[in-house]
Amino acid sequence: MPRPPLPVPLGVKILLTLALLLCSPLLFAIDVDPRLDKAVRAGIPVCSGEAKVSYDAMPFSLPQGFKGAVAKVESERHNCDGQYTAVISSMGGFFLGSPWPLASEEGTTIEEKLRSFTQRNMREAMDVKVTRTTNEDGLFPVTLLQTTEAGKLPLSGYVDPQGRIFFFGSFRRLNTDVLSQRAKAFDTYAGTSPAKGKGDLTILEFSDFQCPSCKRSSGYADAVLAKHGDKVRYIRYDLPLSGHPWAFPAALAGRAIYRQKPDLFWEYKKTVYENQQNLNAFTFWDWARGWAEDHEVDLTKYDADLNNAELKAQILAGAGHAFSNDVRATPTYMVNGVIVDPGDDGLALLAYVEKVLAAK
Repeated sequence: MPRPPLPVPLGVKILLTLALLLCSPLLFAIDVDPRLDKAVRAGIPVCSGEAKVSYDAMPFSLPQGFKGAVAKVESERHNCDGQYTAVISSMGGFFLGSPWPLASEEGTTIEEKLRSFTQRNMREAMDVKVTRTTNEDGLFPVTLLQTTEAGKLPLSGYVDPQGRIFFFGSFRRLNTDVLSQRAKAFDTYAGTSPAKGKGDLTILEFSDFQCPSCKRSSGYADAVLAKHGDKVRYIRYDLPLSGHPWAFPAALAGRAIYRQKPDLFWEYKKTVYENQQNLNAFTFWDWARGWAEDHEVDLTKYDADLNNAELKAQILAGAGHAFSNDVRATPTYMVNGVIVDPGDDGLALLAYVEKVLAAK
């Protein structure tokens, strides 16, 4: 069977680069709009221990009618430290992420400026699609397309009509629960991802098969389900990162298995992590096909899925959607829209779930 191509999905490279843009010696402490502070505290990860949130002035100008601040989060948990730009539009849109300043970029069009930015900061000129119809916040929707060997990985955001600021990510409405909006944003891709358990409380685990941290945390959700499987639904969401050459193939093979035998997928997941150290881009396809054959998977259907352009595009689109909706690393756990630090051995994740269930 011909080997499916090895894509290189966009990973933390872009996110780390963007975070650097917010660092500036000119920042100073400020007071902020209480609505913005409330939305920031809802949007940042929940961690065990105390987290301190402070605000600094923006290091660059925002479009007319927008106001914002740089939010700094300091926590006892290193995973929860962070720096974000929080912005409110005049129409009640809320953004939490990393805007890209474009004013000094080369080019006369928005497309040229965005290509210049990605080329200069990420050494990669992405395809750019700008919809020149303003949304309710007065911004143009933008899709950036990164070329991979498996297809296009789409990243989304918004740009002001003058092409001065690109907001990488999503705007949510302050007059509606921010966390519910975040959770709902994943409905489409979560609906096609491997899932088990039942209940109104949903754990989304954004994970990468080649990621060592994902291997260490791969049983955290199982521990929750063992105690609360009748009240909790667990969804494993593929987020293959760049620099992990067999992560996408592992995700694709997993989807092919899940489409035939949903229950078997969980054994596949466990076995991949158990063999993670011994797998590589050269051996993975033979290993995965042998595993599928040993477990009586229909190999004709399996091979067809590995070469299914629609399925590849679905995984890539899901990964781009996660990056565009506040997911910054693997593993990431989201519980009904709340990003939760799992803590040591997943105990903080379990404690948070039990706290939510007790409050129902």
